[in-house]
Amino acid sequence: SRLFDEMSTCSSKRARGASDGVDRLSSLPNELLHRVMSFLPMPEVVRTSLLSPRWRYLWVSTPYIRIDHQDFMDDSKFKNFGNRLLILRDGATSLDEARISAHNVVRGTSWCEWIRHAIMHKVRLLHVSAYAPLDSTAMFPSQHLKIVRLQFNLLEHGFFRQLNCVCSVLEHLELEGCGLSEVNEISSRSLKVLYIIRCLIVKGLVICASNLTHLSIVDPRCRSGAIVTRDLPSLVTALVSLRSDNFHYKENTILGHGLLDGLSHATTLQLHAPLPEVRTSSFLFMCIQVSMNVLACLVRFCYILPPLHFFQLVFFSLLCAGTILAS
Repeated sequence: SRLFDEMSTCSSKRARGASDGVDRLSSLPNELLHRVMSFLPMPEVVRTSLLSPRWRYLWVSTPYIRIDHQDFMDDSKFKNFGNRLLILRDGATSLDEARISAHNVVRGTSWCEWIRHAIMHKVRLLHVSAYAPLDSTAMFPSQHLKIVRLQFNLLEHGFFRQLNCVCSVLEHLELEGCGLSEVNEISSRSLKVLYIIRCLIVKGLVICASNLTHLSIVDPRCRSGAIVTRDLPSLVTALVSLRSDNFHYKENTILGHGLLDGLSHATTLQLHAPLPEVRTSSFLFMCIQVSMNVLACLVRFCYILPPLHFFQLVFFSLLCAGTILAS
């Protein structure tokens, strides 16, 4: 990659600033400079090696890496940069954060290897955004990975089983816009925070996490099956927000008894759901019918509820909105 070749060919004289003043930035400790670098695109981080001898090898020991497809003109440059970046960085340096954005990159490219590299180097926060499949082979055993954020991935068969088994200290999991193709179970003793945002759930999802304290399920797209929660004794706050038309108020679907069962320990519970947007004389009747279906689930659910500190049930539509608050 030409970017890396420039590191050895450019003169260090270019490192001198426009002024003859004291270079206070270079006098800062490595940890602080690495933190400053973490806000820059990774190609710019590499280019800091041209500033002065002090900076020449500073980037290779940064504990933050961010490989973003949008920083490159084509896939080949993106792939070459990512590969060389991981080869040239200091392998003895553990990673605090690894952010990989590989939009429009198809299966067979190197980005899954980059994930494995990050996990092998003790990454604590892993953020992967890619319109591509992600299978169980990307997840290596880790005693350090605490936060995982996945966007727009197709999570293939066996991914969650591997995640549950090998990430023993995982505390925070976010899934946004992901596709879950099989019946999946998120089962973890270490998980404390779980966000599921606008995910396509094809055949069902079971959430079982004894130490989970916060759960948010926002606009799930369920084709069949249900979201089921169970064994959540540590749950403190829960939010279920349904904003699409792709659901039904029945026991075996999204807002059914299977989902509500596991929320019984929450002290703060919010349920948001849309009313039908029908501009006819039967609108009021339909609103009442939908509301009663939801409330029927809640009535069966209430006998196992502890004293709630806050409860909110919200219905919304273009024509009317209703809110029930209890405290």
